Amino acid sequence: MKYKFEFSFTMLKINLLNQERFFRFIFGVSVFIFLLNWQTLAQTDKKVEKQFEEAKTAYTSKNYSQSIEKCTRILAENPGFRDAHLLLADIYSEIDSVSLEIQHLTKANEIAAQPVIAFRLGEAFYKKADYSEALLNYNEYSKSKTIPEKRQFLLACKIASCQFAISSIENPVEFDPQNMGDQVNSEYDEYWPTPSLDGKKLVFTRLLRGDGQMAQEDFYVADLDSMESKNASPMTDVNTQDNEGAQTLSADSKILFFTACNRRDGLGSCDIYFSRFVNGKWSKPANAGSTLNSTAWEGQPSFSSDNKYLYFSSSRPGGNGSKDIWRAEFKGFSEIGTPQFKSPVNMGSEINTSGNEISPFIHANGCNFYFASDMQTGMGGYDLFTAEIDEFGNILGMKNMGYPINTNKDELGLTISSIGETAYFSSARVADKGLDIFSFNLTRGLRPTPVSYVKAKISDKKTRKVVQADIDLINLSYSPPQSRIEHADEKGEITLALPLQRNYSFNVSHPGYLFYSKSILLKDSTSLINPFALAIELEPIEVGAKMELYNIYYETDSFRILPQSEPELGKLVAFLKNNSGMKVQIQGHTDSSGSAERNQQLSELRANSVVEYLVKNGIAGGRLQSEGYGDKVPVADNATEEGRRQNRRTTVKIIENK
Repeated sequence: MKYKFEFSFTMLKINLLNQERFFRFIFGVSVFIFLLNWQTLAQTDKKVEKQFEEAKTAYTSKNYSQSIEKCTRILAENPGFRDAHLLLADIYSEIDSVSLEIQHLTKANEIAAQPVIAFRLGEAFYKKADYSEALLNYNEYSKSKTIPEKRQFLLACKIASCQFAISSIENPVEFDPQNMGDQVNSEYDEYWPTPSLDGKKLVFTRLLRGDGQMAQEDFYVADLDSMESKNASPMTDVNTQDNEGAQTLSADSKILFFTACNRRDGLGSCDIYFSRFVNGKWSKPANAGSTLNSTAWEGQPSFSSDNKYLYFSSSRPGGNGSKDIWRAEFKGFSEIGTPQFKSPVNMGSEINTSGNEISPFIHANGCNFYFASDMQTGMGGYDLFTAEIDEFGNILGMKNMGYPINTNKDELGLTISSIGETAYFSSARVADKGLDIFSFNLTRGLRPTPVSYVKAKISDKKTRKVVQADIDLINLSYSPPQSRIEHADEKGEITLALPLQRNYSFNVSHPGYLFYSKSILLKDSTSLINPFALAIELEPIEVGAKMELYNIYYETDSFRILPQSEPELGKLVAFLKNNSGMKVQIQGHTDSSGSAERNQQLSELRANSVVEYLVKNGIAGGRLQSEGYGDKVPVADNATEEGRRQNRRTTVKIIENK
């Protein structure tokens, strides 16, 4: 049971001892170098040799106190015995007593200088965040002619990190973290905060500890939108006797992916699991499957708001380092309710290094990306980085988030609200209090583009009954337009993220009804836009019923149809083909700009253009009529740009249905 907990807790923080051993193995640094030299540098005094052999034996047995005692006794009688100082430096490195490590490395170097000691001093000063001294020692070591090739790379990384750290401290970013308070934090550790798209909820992991009981990681949810301060509630449907943590939510808060370790149905040490919110409760958590999970370590998922990609960290083969960031394309759920993925793809060497990259977070805008790395140029430990991901998956503009967001300690597990202003993270900022969740305002240079959202409830216009309709959100700003099909839930509700600086066609359809069309134009929006709350009443198919189409576009003062109209027109073609006994009238409408005569003529020509398109795409001309109404039938106030935009529309009216 203890083994299970230790693996689970590394979802938050990688075991630093294992990390240090990794670097020693890869780069040939630290204790093993000095062990090789102890024998050759040892004094010939038999008594001292015996004492030192005993000190080494105690060290290899991890009996550090005994080894320290014996080395101290040796140095009291033989202050020039360098090997004892080197052994003590290794011990204090192991137990993270940096000042004492530096003290003994310095004395060893004074007795008999050796290039690798300068490197070790650089490492110790770097760990202590004394970057100027670290840089001096790294530069001193760089003069050596016998630096192993692998360590040359590490040395270059450390020199660059020192230079970056010195500059960052001289040019700090704004950072004023605020404790989330009793509503979220308790006497236990809290970490991995995940805000909902609408900013009303915060899901996080809490590490419960009881007297004589095994520590337990569970999910909790806090209400951030309430005026009353209420304690967070456990997610009882998802929490088990096992540990669960490092979670991510879909934009509609109905899909939960998370990390769990050493479970019976696990494929590796840690796997990614999922649960779905259906009929008012979360489903029983299950393994996300062998396409996503391997026999290695997978964890810390982040789900894109368009439900297209799941980003995660993994130690699977094929990566650049110990842990890399990967992403897998999500293909929806199978008929039996299991998630389907394409094979994961490594995010590449722009992000992934020979070290560890963990805690990925993709912002709701689908572009701004954040992660933690212990090898990219930084302040030491795990630093937080930001980058942008374009539509082809390329990494652009990667940079360290700066000091004091990053320090010489570990920073990881950062998430950001959909509006892009507030970041959440966990930290042990108060001595002896453990991990709490904090928030802070991001500066503009680190702030992602905001995201709005549409929240719709769909019903029958006549009966008011719920309709579980299909929703097609089309991004018109890409060429060709990108379509995303989703389905309303059992309450007829759906929530979809709307990243700014893009135009959308929002369509709702269901058999037996006219389809609903709305144009959402955010291409020129760079600041926060209020969310769209829509109560959509679908019109049953019957003679006289109308549907207003807002996503058929024309050249200015022309009847020539623009390419971005194709998705809407394609839906109209499919609708008419699926209702072959229907005859319709295509009505053109304009706003009040220009003369009434010109508007009448333009509306007639535009209605004819739509009819011609339908005929070219297989709809019999005998089923179609056209009529222009100019600016005589407005649906909004022509005094505003938004009103004029709504008035420029195409109406489809059923005139016969057999």
